[in-house]
Amino acid sequence: MATVVALAGPVPVNKFNKRTLNLTFTDIKPIQLTNCNRSARAGVRTRRKRKNVAINDTMEDQKSKIPIIKCKKKMYDFYKSNIRTKEKPTLASHGWKNKKARDDYFFIYPYGNDGEKMNEEVDFKTFNDLGLSTSLCDNLENLGIYKPLHIQNIGIPKIFQGSNVLLAAETGCGKTLAYLLPLITKILIWKQNNVQRTLNTPLGLIVTPSRELTVQIALELIRISKHLDIKTKLITGGKTKKMILDPPVDHVDVLVCSFGVVSKLTTFGVYNLSLLRYVVLDEADALFHHTLLQVFIKRLPIAYEYDTTTDEFPKVAQLILVSATIPSRMDVVLNGIVNTNSLEHVTTEKLHKILVPQKFIKLIPSQKPVELLKYIKPKVRNKERVIIFSNQNSTSYWLSLFLHECGIEATNLNGDMSLEVRRGKYGEFLNGKTLVLSTTNGGSRGLDTVMVNHILNYDFPLDTSSYIHRCGRTGRVGSRGDCRVTNFVCRLTEVAVVQKIEMAARKMKPIPIFNLLANEKEEEILEDDYTGQMIEDLNETPEAAILEKKRESGVPLFCVPRQRRSSQSENRCHRCVRCIGEAPSLDTRTTSRPLTETFARNSG
Repeated sequence: MATVVALAGPVPVNKFNKRTLNLTFTDIKPIQLTNCNRSARAGVRTRRKRKNVAINDTMEDQKSKIPIIKCKKKMYDFYKSNIRTKEKPTLASHGWKNKKARDDYFFIYPYGNDGEKMNEEVDFKTFNDLGLSTSLCDNLENLGIYKPLHIQNIGIPKIFQGSNVLLAAETGCGKTLAYLLPLITKILIWKQNNVQRTLNTPLGLIVTPSRELTVQIALELIRISKHLDIKTKLITGGKTKKMILDPPVDHVDVLVCSFGVVSKLTTFGVYNLSLLRYVVLDEADALFHHTLLQVFIKRLPIAYEYDTTTDEFPKVAQLILVSATIPSRMDVVLNGIVNTNSLEHVTTEKLHKILVPQKFIKLIPSQKPVELLKYIKPKVRNKERVIIFSNQNSTSYWLSLFLHECGIEATNLNGDMSLEVRRGKYGEFLNGKTLVLSTTNGGSRGLDTVMVNHILNYDFPLDTSSYIHRCGRTGRVGSRGDCRVTNFVCRLTEVAVVQKIEMAARKMKPIPIFNLLANEKEEEILEDDYTGQMIEDLNETPEAAILEKKRESGVPLFCVPRQRRSSQSENRCHRCVRCIGEAPSLDTRTTSRPLTETFARNSG
């Protein structure tokens, strides 16, 4: 204890006229701890522990408060912790069928990123560990590709097993290399075995639904197979008749083409698919036409069982189906074409899930042009690229004209354009000449647009498959910056699709695949149109049967160009089917009849 002693003398007064007292501490002794003091310190430690626990709980609560859906009306906000409740979710768009709901909006944030590094290098594997050719791995290193992505790690070994594979993963995750690399490696092995082939007899076939995707895949294949003696042939539509009359003749290892042109060229015997051993249907859900499966695929020697012989030349072909969406009736469609039990499913956890932030805005049709300008002008000012999707070719064309009148240069790309025009238009956007691309669903599949950070659905799609592919044009592997999707919602049918997507997000489940306009029967009818009916006509006519019979017997289908005569009446070599007359001439000038003459014959 300390003793306090008061000093003698007058009490000093400070400048504030307040008296102070001088005290001196003497005989200071150390304080001895008692049980009471020890318990007090223990209580302090306990309170500190409780405070740390409270901080950790707060951090966990903040993690559970991660927003999945943020709405204009806060009562409809949805967080990750709300998924545990058993109550039926209340949709923020439940009142959007009313006209008074205009200008309402909500955001959906990614909920499929539990494994954030799913698309990055995993397990520290290299391409050599996957069994690829050494020279091919050297090419990949020269291109700056050192380690495989997740879909390549799990897909390439399955393909090397020889079984039929369904490769389904989110858009922009590296599916193209997942099937191109095994194809190149297998062809290099087969060519070492000196397989006897004639001209125009490919070993691999890649079929796509669009011309732009065909060109992109062919260029990628040529790029990674440089100096490897892999001969790639790219065929797009537009000059099919010329190729039939004067077919190109060359050694071909891989044939990359769209469905319509390959069907016609193989029907007329321009290309021989008897030694085809590797078949890829890229964007397979868009190629599931009844005619494609029943007529074209049945010609190919698709394997029904596993074929594990990798060194020897296989006896059957391997089928690879690649897509970012899996139709619900896929097993029914493939029944009788391929053994579904031999189809290995290779999928990722992010399939059919929302991977980039998305905004849904309820508008009336008259508001859309004004909102479009509000959306586009800041993006163009910041030199950011935007893709605008619409449901019709006419709308896509009008949008490009509207933006041009407003001082914004935009590129229009749709199916009504010719092949040459489409190539030039898409090249303008890729090269950065224009920052805005106005297109339809034809530009939503497979195109590698890593430079695009913003997607605008000016017309909301009426099927979720198209919606997933549209959103997949951004947020791809290699994309930089913030990627976002904005949707204009106007019609009642569009609201119905939005409600399906919002319900899936509130349940944190994949987006269901459905088409609001067609049931299964109507969808089959729609799919049989376009190229389907054309191919059926080619294969069901008696002339086609004669052509097939003569081709098998060895008689040439078309005369050699050197043997043709300059005169139209003498344009016969009397050696081929065309000149003998058992098949109709392909020259429209000699077979076509004026419309007036045809009408007179029918009416008389």
